[in-house]
Amino acid sequence: MYAINHAATALLLRKKESTLPLLPLLISVQLVEILWVLFNYLGWEHFSISGGAVHLDFLPYSHSIFSGVVAAALSFCVISRGYHNRKLAVAFAIGVMSHVFIDLVFHEKDIQLSPFSTTPVFGLGIIDHPFLNFAVEFAYGLFCWWYFKGGKALLWVIIVFNVIDLPIMLAHGDALTPFMHYPFLLPSVILFQILITWYFVYRYATSKGGQQPVNKFKLNPHHR
Repeated sequence: MYAINHAATALLLRKKESTLPLLPLLISVQLVEILWVLFNYLGWEHFSISGGAVHLDFLPYSHSIFSGVVAAALSFCVISRGYHNRKLAVAFAIGVMSHVFIDLVFHEKDIQLSPFSTTPVFGLGIIDHPFLNFAVEFAYGLFCWWYFKGGKALLWVIIVFNVIDLPIMLAHGDALTPFMHYPFLLPSVILFQILITWYFVYRYATSKGGQQPVNKFKLNPHHR
């Protein structure tokens, strides 16, 4: 799943616990991807390009199921004990795990059970079907906005970033050559996507126009 729709997952968590700050939730749903970027810069994980497509064929430290559980558990302990905020700790841990479970739907079979076992590997491979990938991600992003009861500006953020992602989903062949020669480019592009979506989602989800106004008359049946 691309950055905008992972970020949209934070809206689901924020809707459930409306008193929680949005920024930590945005970080939680992309923590796994931030680790992937870091580990690629360090050379601990890597991708390859073959058959005209990008393959994330070695990401066991950031994206394995075991790693996701450990990252979620550590996050819970740090926030719960260090900041004494159990609700945020639970929501943050759920956000971390959401990334791995969502990627199980979209990734090729490249998500390991743990860094210590090369098999089995999981992934439904929706990413191999760009138009299906686009449709499913777009629908998911719109659902998150609808559930959150976001405003028009936030809706446009989700629409525009999904449309921008479509050419990336369709990229193949020579369009991927720069990533072969300069491996740092792909994690850098993904990092930029994460940061820019954090900015726009946070800005328009927390602004005065970020959410639909609540109809107080409907909430109070005794109102005259």
